[in-house]
Amino acid sequence: MIKRILVALSGTSCTQSAIKHAVELAKEHHAELSGVTVFDTDRLKDVGAIPMGGASAAHELAEHRMELASENIENSISQFEQACTNAGITNRVLKETGDSAARLLSAWRYHDITVIGLRGLFEYGVLHDHGHLVLDVIGAGLRPLLAVADEYKPIQSAMVAYDGSPLAARAMKAFCMVGIWKPMPTTVVCFEGQDGEATELLEDAASYLEAHTFSTTKKRVEEKAPNAILETMETCNADLLVMGAAKRTRLGRKLLGDTAKFALENSTRPIFLHH
Repeated sequence: MIKRILVALSGTSCTQSAIKHAVELAKEHHAELSGVTVFDTDRLKDVGAIPMGGASAAHELAEHRMELASENIENSISQFEQACTNAGITNRVLKETGDSAARLLSAWRYHDITVIGLRGLFEYGVLHDHGHLVLDVIGAGLRPLLAVADEYKPIQSAMVAYDGSPLAARAMKAFCMVGIWKPMPTTVVCFEGQDGEATELLEDAASYLEAHTFSTTKKRVEEKAPNAILETMETCNADLLVMGAAKRTRLGRKLLGDTAKFALENSTRPIFLHH
């Protein structure tokens, strides 16, 4: 049951798409929307190495960054509130300050799903972190999560990347059981290197999806997932990729898997992540 949705108002190229997807889900589930902004002073003031005699210019650049970020935060809030008003969605804005990843994780604790952009977090047109904060918050355990691309497109079909691992199974089960989307045409895919015999895994996964009234197609790909996952998604014409997103080292620390990291950095379609 989805009743609270958190959407990161990141000021990136994905922000409009994130708002649209979040509004669509809120309408479907009669849910509340929380838009979160984070004004991270330390990141904004970090202009890199300062050459001798450049302190004044560096200070001016930092001040300019903060002014521009403030303006873009207000623009993002305005876009969010207008979209919610137009759709009749109950909403609120969380205006946070401090460490971007920490503040997003704090807000996430009281929401059922989080919608973010694939291309960066809380950059507001002034930072160029190339999405590393996205990877940080996912690696820290922020899930379930819908990471969306620049261009909005309704989600009407899905591809489940399945290798028989508990991680992949949990993602597939969350996709079915949380009920975020109505049952849709879904392709379940096994790539080279899965845990077990591919035919049996595909049959069992498809049976599970069908028990939840998803219509399924089974596909085996004779390449490893990092090399083929996005191309396979295109071939299947899937609007959404469903996958697990973490692994554990022998020390017990969660890390983002190579396949998930590659998909997040390169996908042009939304990704649903769970752990």
